Amino acid sequence: MPDARGPVWPIPNAPCPMPDAPCPIPNIFAPSRKRRLRAVLYCVCVLLITVEIVTEGIAMMTHEWKRRTVYSAGIASLMLSVSFWIAPVALAKYTPPENPSKPKETGTNTTRGGSCEANSSARLTALVPFSHVGETISGHPTFTWFVPDRTPRPLQFRLFTRTGQLLYRTEMQSQPGIMSVALPSNLPQLSIGQSYQWQVVLVCDPNVPSSNVVAAAEIQVVGPEASLQTQLAAAQTPQQRIDLYAESGLWYDAIAEARKASETSQNQAAVLELLDALASSEAEPLKDWSDRLRQIRAIEQQRQGQR
Repeated sequence: MPDARGPVWPIPNAPCPMPDAPCPIPNIFAPSRKRRLRAVLYCVCVLLITVEIVTEGIAMMTHEWKRRTVYSAGIASLMLSVSFWIAPVALAKYTPPENPSKPKETGTNTTRGGSCEANSSARLTALVPFSHVGETISGHPTFTWFVPDRTPRPLQFRLFTRTGQLLYRTEMQSQPGIMSVALPSNLPQLSIGQSYQWQVVLVCDPNVPSSNVVAAAEIQVVGPEASLQTQLAAAQTPQQRIDLYAESGLWYDAIAEARKASETSQNQAAVLELLDALASSEAEPLKDWSDRLRQIRAIEQQRQGQR
């Protein structure tokens, strides 16, 4: 149990002296980046189709029809190309809060170790903003993280107050990819205006606690604005709700809504776009964290394509 001064943090990279105590975690990143070649291929295909249409039109029509065919084909090609680039923009774009809180403890929003598998380039990661504390208006929020290990392993989720008091703990088997857990509705709601710490612990070897991999982050509960509540009540689709949360800077609510939609539709497009938006917002202050999020997005996109 913590003393009056708050939680007692052990030495970095050492096992926690108490199984339910939050651990400090040094920064370790694994940047990687992939280019979206699909856009280039798409535009090339559109160009080839346009050239074919123009060529056939020129061979069959009068001068006036030639001019109209070339003009129409050019417009069609431009519209197809523009529609390709506009489509992703229509999906959720996360906008950080105007005056976000900074993480209060050194090493909170990061990862120790990374993976139980030695050959893994990805790392256990809390899917949250790193440059500021992610916000929620939910009293029973959902927490989301990424597991790199393909082999299922024991996994623990822990939620603490800012002073280190354990509020909730649950255990489960890990699954490769994105995982989530919601605070049970039978527990007291988290308090508006308060920040909390949460951790996921991947147990590599139950007999060697120091080998555990830990990802941790903070969450802040804020009061909902009346205008947002009105807009949410009028929203008719999950995507509209995701957009409203994301544009209001409510990261935890946006990713939770996207995860819920992906479980229904078996399509993670909204989740992937949110990760991409978060990576873009983090690119300037923390490029390493942005690169890690893009790596996770690429892994999940590849997994989605293999289904």
